[in-house]
Amino acid sequence: MKVYKIGGVLLLSLLLVGCSNSNSSKQSSNNESKTDMQNSSAKSSSSSVSQSSSSSQTSNAASASGQSGTSQQAYDFSSLTQDLSEKLSNTLLPQNSGVGTGSKNVHIRYSGDSANNTVYYSLGDDALAVNDASIKGETPYAVLSKRTYASNSEAQSHIDYTSASEIKGLPKVDLGHSIVGHTQGGAGQQYISWNEGNWSISVHGSPVNNTTPKKLAVNSVSMFENYALPAPKSQGVVKFNVGDSSQLINWQSGNVVYRLKTTDPTTAIKMAASMK
Repeated sequence: MKVYKIGGVLLLSLLLVGCSNSNSSKQSSNNESKTDMQNSSAKSSSSSVSQSSSSSQTSNAASASGQSGTSQQAYDFSSLTQDLSEKLSNTLLPQNSGVGTGSKNVHIRYSGDSANNTVYYSLGDDALAVNDASIKGETPYAVLSKRTYASNSEAQSHIDYTSASEIKGLPKVDLGHSIVGHTQGGAGQQYISWNEGNWSISVHGSPVNNTTPKKLAVNSVSMFENYALPAPKSQGVVKFNVGDSSQLINWQSGNVVYRLKTTDPTTAIKMAASMK
């Protein structure tokens, strides 16, 4: 009988120990599960904060970029011309500045309105907007004016045109490209004149001052082959001067007269040929 009692007590003890271990194991498992959940929650919160911070930084960067893009205005010749075209509607303007690519920034200022205006082109170190206050004191390399008259005949009276018949009997000079010029002179001055289409063209020089006009006349004819001047509806005039800063291209378009005056013949041709 004692043996059975001892066995029963032993069995009961083993059962109690087993239950205790099982409960301990479950408690440990529950604790680990809670810890994992807390860690997961912390990671999720950290990730959310990180994403929010990253999103905020991206948004701020994009905003800064947008503000920077808005504040940076283009003042290249094309942009300035577009701006001027909007201010002076129905006005022909040069699309070519007439100066080399290595030159300084082109500055533009103007006065007047769409019917009657004067545009000044100059060069400077900084890129500036049209009519910037600092441009006024600059010396222009080109001045373009537009004048509107009451009639076509009144406009034509402001064009100093020379017809081919007026120079026909003067001595001839070959200018190349099948163009024949006619020379005339006196008192140390010399002129070479010719006509192309509705244009009368003359180049002035002074043999006394070693500024004979033939070289510039030949060069001008060659340039006209590559740069077509506007086709005047009635008359146009080109007057170039060797060794002088006064070069003129002047033409009539109905009751409107355009006058382009530059310091260099090549600049004048490039600018006039690009007007639209």
